[in-house]
Amino acid sequence: MTFIQVEFLVLLAVVYALYWGVGGRRFQNAVLLVSSAVFYGWVHPWFLLLLYGSSVLDYFMGRLIVERPESRRAWLTLSMIGNLGMLGYFKYFDFFVENVAAALRSLGVETGLGALGVFLPVGISFYTFQTMSYTLDVYRGKLEPRRDFLDYVVFVSFFPQLVAGPVERATNLLPQVEEDRRFSWTDQREGVALAVWGAFKKVCVADVVAPYVDRVFVLSEPSWLLIALATVGFAIQILADFSGYTDIARGVARMLGFRLTLNFDHPYLATDPSDFWRRWHISFSTWIRDYIYIPLGGSKGGFWGTVAATWGAMVTSGLWHGASWNFVLWGAYHAALITGYRLVKPMIPEGVRGAAWAGPASVVLMFFWTCVGWLIFRETHLARLGLYLTLVPWESTPDQTVAAVVLATTLAVVATPLVVALLLERWVRPRVEGSPWYLPAQTAWWAVAAVAVLSFMRSANNDFIYFAF
Repeated sequence: MTFIQVEFLVLLAVVYALYWGVGGRRFQNAVLLVSSAVFYGWVHPWFLLLLYGSSVLDYFMGRLIVERPESRRAWLTLSMIGNLGMLGYFKYFDFFVENVAAALRSLGVETGLGALGVFLPVGISFYTFQTMSYTLDVYRGKLEPRRDFLDYVVFVSFFPQLVAGPVERATNLLPQVEEDRRFSWTDQREGVALAVWGAFKKVCVADVVAPYVDRVFVLSEPSWLLIALATVGFAIQILADFSGYTDIARGVARMLGFRLTLNFDHPYLATDPSDFWRRWHISFSTWIRDYIYIPLGGSKGGFWGTVAATWGAMVTSGLWHGASWNFVLWGAYHAALITGYRLVKPMIPEGVRGAAWAGPASVVLMFFWTCVGWLIFRETHLARLGLYLTLVPWESTPDQTVAAVVLATTLAVVATPLVVALLLERWVRPRVEGSPWYLPAQTAWWAVAAVAVLSFMRSANNDFIYFAF
């Protein structure tokens, strides 16, 4: 089940009525447990076996780490083997087999090995990372293991953020599960605002630009201009799609009395590669930082130690996104960007760094490098990627030029709501919030956005991009 379908609205209405109508924390958590099972198992009920299997494993490993500390490393190892083994089989087994077979074939050895067609369960990368962080935090002494299994499973399976995050830490979400929650009109208003805006970004921006982007990337002989515009289009699409999901998740959670982690902070306003990762998929990038980058030495190992930790963290980040070499290359590309910036930054004169134009120029330059990364991310065939990177900018047929003009116009139109929203957030909202007409204006916006979503919604909506990860 996805957020952008009628079934979810029906489920949410039933959950909302029971959740706030009857009250009581234990009953509310029971409602969340059942509704999360319905949400996640709606199409493939067997997904629940993996979800609850991971939950049970880390629940008991967390307790054993504290109750039998003489074997605490063994319990942690069992947790990692169980979670990474499950993730490795469903996400990477076919990739591994295909690459081993290809390597042996290049040596003249025919093995008959072939992919099994293992089906990737939706959200497995998210909830395995979430349960592993629980066990790791218990192991590090940052968190007490929970004895109440209901509360713990609600933390793991909480349906608003289950499938595509944010990747919540137990230190943030578990206390909210364990505390009494009170109905608040402020939470309802903020939750609806987030959810409506998220749905608008998904349906009226991401899903509108997606067909144009897809059409360009299947052309046998595209022009450089078309690929460049389609890459910018994909940058718009993936931001609107993923941040749209996050906003719906945070909005629905807020309506139920929870505050989920902020996952996006205007990533295309980043001024350097590290700043981008402080703004993009924040819950995941901080997970990579805390559980991979820092354990590898982080910034404490000197320049080359930091470089090694950066590359280890970023390549892992790329591989997490999918079993394909382009994702590994994407992670390596961002590692190279971060490393390169660390080398170049000390060489930039203070006068340049302090100039009035330096900030905007840095944003534009970083957006360019980000788009190059999105091209690597979007194209799964390395041969095609090589073709795109060797195209000549000034070569284009008249038909390609006309198509490029149409695409550029489309991108300008779909990007306009995002730009207007940024301007309203930065300069208008702080000045009018709290005024008598702020709430009526907000309600009118909800109505306009809802009508737009219903108008643009197709009978067969595109899945959220990060469902594939």
